[in-house]
Amino acid sequence: MSRPTTVSNHEGWSTTASTYSSNVGRTSALAAARLLELAHHTSPISSTSKILDNGAGTGAVTFAVASEFPSAHTLATDVSAPMLESITAANIPNVTTKILDATSLSRGLQPGTFTHAFNTFVLQTIQTPSSAIREMHTILAPTGVIGIAIWAQRNDPFEIWERACQILDPSYTLPSPFDDPCAWRTCEELEQGLKDAGFTDIKIEEVTMPFPFEGTAEFIDFWFRAKNPAPERCMSNWRGELGKVKTAMEHVCKEAFADGREIYTSAVLGLGRKEAGRGAVD
Repeated sequence: MSRPTTVSNHEGWSTTASTYSSNVGRTSALAAARLLELAHHTSPISSTSKILDNGAGTGAVTFAVASEFPSAHTLATDVSAPMLESITAANIPNVTTKILDATSLSRGLQPGTFTHAFNTFVLQTIQTPSSAIREMHTILAPTGVIGIAIWAQRNDPFEIWERACQILDPSYTLPSPFDDPCAWRTCEELEQGLKDAGFTDIKIEEVTMPFPFEGTAEFIDFWFRAKNPAPERCMSNWRGELGKVKTAMEHVCKEAFADGREIYTSAVLGLGRKEAGRGAVD
């Protein structure tokens, strides 16, 4: 079994775009739907709403908005053009796309113009998450609402990988699945990040979500073939034979995770509001 090569973050997400929606995307959509529900409760979404899906990926938030609030206007942005292709191809009314970096929104968007801004599972893929939140603060209108989702501590796919590796090497410890080993993963970290960016009325919630795998074989296929940058990072750092790890993962999956049908992950959801008359935070 060939060993993955390390690629840049941008290249990695572009490579996995074609398979993302069918696996991780289906799980992240559950968090996006809950985040949208919380945001609508905080500030109702209507035909006059202008929504930003920042780091949209394959469109979890965008498709949720289009389904629940079709008259609202949504702009989906991402640094990866392949990630946005599924949104563009859907040709959804009131939805447009734009290639933009999550940390430099104000270079391409008018400050103070969006009623809602969302960012789901992007902050942990960039080195400066606080800069992305500040940029969202800048482009939001006064009293505008921000919604953020990050992966939390529980992530069964990585536990399966770690357990399998430890069968072969008991001293093995899982490296961070993110570029930054200090990436936010807790309610406290996200809450503080929103406070530091100038948001008020902050609400934090942790949720647990299932992955859609129908069995061990489907999970193993995802891990080794989806080209998701996080599993790729784990595999590129493993010094043993990947074929042996694969066999061990199959065993762990069948014995401890209901033959791959009970694999879960957790997420932290955070909402905040930009104060009336508040400008950008330096």
